[in-house]
Formats: sequence, structure tokens, C-alpha cells
Amino acid sequence: MQIMIVGCGKMGSTLAVQLVAEGHRVTVIDRSESVIEQISNTQDVIGYVGNGAVFSVLEEAGAKDADLLLALTQSDEMNLLACLIAHKIGAKHTIARVRNPEYANNMYRISDDLGLSMTVNPDRQAAEEIARVLRFPAAMHVELFARGHVELVTSKLPEKSSLSGIPLYELPQKLGVKVLICAVERNGEYTIPSGGFTLSGGDVLYVTGAPREVAKALRKAGVLANPIRSVIIGGGGRISYYLAQELLKSNLSVKIVERNKENAHNIAELLPGAVILNGDITDNELLLEEGLDGVDAFIGLTGLDEGNILSALYAKHRNVSKVIAKVNNDALESLVKATALDSVISPKRIATNQILRYVRAREASANHGEIRGLYKIADGSIEVLEFLASAENKNLLNIPLKDLKTKKHLLIACIVRNGKAIIPGGMDSIQAGDVVLVVTEQRRLNDLGDIMEDAR
Repeated sequence: MQIMIVGCGKMGSTLAVQLVAEGHRVTVIDRSESVIEQISNTQDVIGYVGNGAVFSVLEEAGAKDADLLLALTQSDEMNLLACLIAHKIGAKHTIARVRNPEYANNMYRISDDLGLSMTVNPDRQAAEEIARVLRFPAAMHVELFARGHVELVTSKLPEKSSLSGIPLYELPQKLGVKVLICAVERNGEYTIPSGGFTLSGGDVLYVTGAPREVAKALRKAGVLANPIRSVIIGGGGRISYYLAQELLKSNLSVKIVERNKENAHNIAELLPGAVILNGDITDNELLLEEGLDGVDAFIGLTGLDEGNILSALYAKHRNVSKVIAKVNNDALESLVKATALDSVISPKRIATNQILRYVRAREASANHGEIRGLYKIADGSIEVLEFLASAENKNLLNIPLKDLKTKKHLLIACIVRNGKAIIPGGMDSIQAGDVVLVVTEQRRLNDLGDIMEDAR
């Protein structure tokens, strides 16, 4: 695909690298000459210096030939204008990053007029993921597939877990529930395990299955925590606003600490059900005075990664049961994994995953395939894909899975049929209309048929 990116900040540059790696032709536009020079020297992209919301710049950069334009600048207005102009010039599809709640809540009214194929709101998506994790406190991350019929839950096995030393093929009998461990992280290395893989305390497990089954499995594994009823949020930005809205709907006690006095006043007006404090979350005495020792969860969501990490580590030191920090810096995120933090949330990663899923789905559609979902786990080294099986997949329908010659390092993790999640065994088969969850180290799977060894 010919893809144009307007705005080459953290999110734009990350996407450019990943899209080039997947074989797309990428053009980037940014006002900063140094930014364009740097990415042009390190990546196989065409760079243009200029305002991506100006007709002449988009025209010169070739927007009329773009299969997809991504407008990812810091300005919502510029992103929307860039998409509108690109659409008028001839770009086939456009995606805009829109973060302002006043815009985001009403985009459905004007998307067609602006020629928008989709909008991404990293702040809202991050808030939704945090809310899912808080509903499932034992989890580090929770991703939904097949319209909520399947969960992919990331959780750490306790050092003294009863499952230590148990091979995976014994898990159904040991746990009494049907789930599948589709990936494991151990000592910084990731694997898609076979049935003979033996679990060890400290392993990070990626567990798939129906929501109730996953909850039962984690409870029996000794990793299910108590429900969250009270939360302290550090920072009064957009993510905090979206998250507090969700938590207040569930009748949770919400307290927000915001450093800027004016911002604190503004969010207090928007969230009358929450307690808003003007203060610094790196002030440990303030956190203790405001009841840190008595809350169930602490979430660091300021604009400073370092402040979020430090305050979250302090909350963990005070034995707060669930601690989450927002970290956008990739280097810091990898370092944080060596700490005791439960979960790290990256709005950039969440939004880039959504855009990559859209790009892969467009490719699959062009090839008569259908990708319903895509999620990168294990630092991006493993992909979880959701496919819809169609009658065109004749070479793998109604054949026992044990007889299918699938590619190596690939696992059929779950089949959803008529709304029911099935953890497949060797005698199960895929039928037309099934939703199939595939876990793989392969790249560029655009169709369910690509899982076969002889797929071209």
C-alpha cells in the first residue's frame, strides 16, 4: 500500500518504521526539517518538509495516489483538515488522531463529510484498557476478541504457584477449566509453548479463553486479586478524564491529584463525582495524607513518564494492590519491566496497534480475506490475529486440527462458533463462519489460509 503520514512525532515515526517493515511504501510529512532528515536517513521513506494541512504540500507529496493518509500531528484541527484536503485530492482512505473530548464525542456526525475512514483517540483507548485491567485486577493487560467472547489476559504466575513444574498438557485436568496459554515470557525471552512446556514461578502468561473460564483459571492458579473499589489517579489530563468517567459509572471511589491549579479546577467541574486535589503525585507525604495506604489502586497518568514511574513504585512500596503507570518512552518501558510494577500503559502503542490492524484489514480485504482483529504481544515479537473463516478457505475447513499442516511457531488458540468460545483440541475443526484466533511469530498473515505450511 502507498501510505502517507502527516506528523512524524513519536506515534508517526513508530508507525513509519513498522509500516516499512511490513513492505508498504511510506511518505512522511513534517514541519521540522531535522525530523524529516533523521527518519529519511534511517528508514526507507520519502520525506517532505512542510505543513501537511496545506493543499499544495499534500498535492506535491502525492496524496492523490495514497491508499491511506494518517494525520497524526499534535493538533486535532490540523489532522482533520489534512484528512479533508487529502480526501478531496484523491486519497482513498484517511485516519485522523482526535483527542479533544469535545471533538471525539461527535466525530460520527461529520466523519462522512470530512472523508474520514476512522479516527483514533489514544487517550480514550488507554483509559478503556486501564478500566478493563481494573475490572480484572490480577491482569497486567486485558484484550478483547470476537466481540468480547474471548479474552487475552496477561498475568504473572506467583513464585510459589501450585502450577510451577506442571506441563501445559496437564492444565485442563489440574485447573478444571478450558483455557489456553498461548505465549509465555521467561527471563525476557518469549515463546509460543507446546503441550510439553513446563510452567515456572515468575513466568508471564498470555492466557486465552472465555472470560469466565479465564477468571476461574487465574483464581485456581492463585493470581486472582480482590475487586478494586477505590482509586487514586495522578494527573488530570484527558486519559484521567475518560478513565474517571468509566470508574464513576461503576460506583468506584475516585480521587485525582493534578499539579496545575487551573487544570484541577477545570476537571473538578467536569467530574463532580470525583475528589480533585491540587498537588504533585511525586510528593509522597501528600499521597499518604490523601489515603494512599487505604486505596485499592494507584494509576500514574501525568505527562511525565518518570513521575508516573516513581509515584507508582512508591505506591507499590506502600502495598497498594494494583499499580499502573503510563509510559510512552519505549526505552523507559523496557526498563520498567525489571521493576515491581503491575502494568505499564502506552497510549502510543495502543493507537499504533489499532492503525496497524486497520492497514492489515485493508490488505486482507483486497485479497478477499478478513482480519477482524490484531494485537501485538511480547514486545511486538508475537501477533494475535482474529480471522473470520469463509467458504473460500476450503483447504482447512472441516479437517481435524491434528491433520492440518500449519506453519511452525503458530498456534490456533481459540475458535468462536455461534458466540461460544472453544479451546480446540486435535479432533476439533474449523467451520465456515467461525471466528478463529491465531497466535504467531510469523509476519504478514493477511488471510486465514496463510497459516498453512504451503500457503504462498
